Amino acid sequence: MKLSIIVSAVSCLVIGLWIIGRLTSAFRLFRVTRSANEQTFKTGTSLFISNLKKPGRFDLICYQAVVPPGGLTILIHRLCGMPGDTLEIKAGVLYVNGREADGPLPLRHIYRIQTKDSPDIRYDQEQAYTIPPYTNTIYVVLEDKRVERESLKGDRYVLPPGLRDDAIFIRHKNNWNRDHFGPVKVPAGQWFVLGDDRSNATDSRYRGFIDSSTFVGSVLWK
Repeated sequence: MKLSIIVSAVSCLVIGLWIIGRLTSAFRLFRVTRSANEQTFKTGTSLFISNLKKPGRFDLICYQAVVPPGGLTILIHRLCGMPGDTLEIKAGVLYVNGREADGPLPLRHIYRIQTKDSPDIRYDQEQAYTIPPYTNTIYVVLEDKRVERESLKGDRYVLPPGLRDDAIFIRHKNNWNRDHFGPVKVPAGQWFVLGDDRSNATDSRYRGFIDSSTFVGSVLWK
């Protein structure tokens, strides 16, 4: 009898908190519709976010942004730069305040694979941002940890320094690209965000800093 009362009380408490969260937007259910964080979250994944959790460096956050032609939407990226931080990407590796920061993150990059060495790796034509295949060489997006775990024979494809990305130039007025970017210093009240799929993310490299006032919530769980 006591156990059923406890279970009922806990259930009511959870339901009550959920209702309050929904009414106040403290808790929200978010569905991933973009692939900027593939491996971390697959497209179609549902996850819970909350604006009660103060975001910290390297947390996954949701924020509001204007995305043509659809207009105002909610994006999810990893918060990599806080106000006052200096960020730079060199040869595809992120440095925050002079220290390499990519190590523990679940990232994906484009790899150049020789088909004779890795016959199980296949070119995915749906990944339109990768380079078309050649006779014995394919360019595919792979999880860094998978490459390490399976000892895959291939090297990460990195754009050379000085090769200007026009979209980045329009935003930052420098001859940078996705793999050679910065350094930039994050202004007060602003954040710098990146996607975990570094080869396919329209993040702060392309959008610029995001205002902290656009924050919607931190990712809690999926």
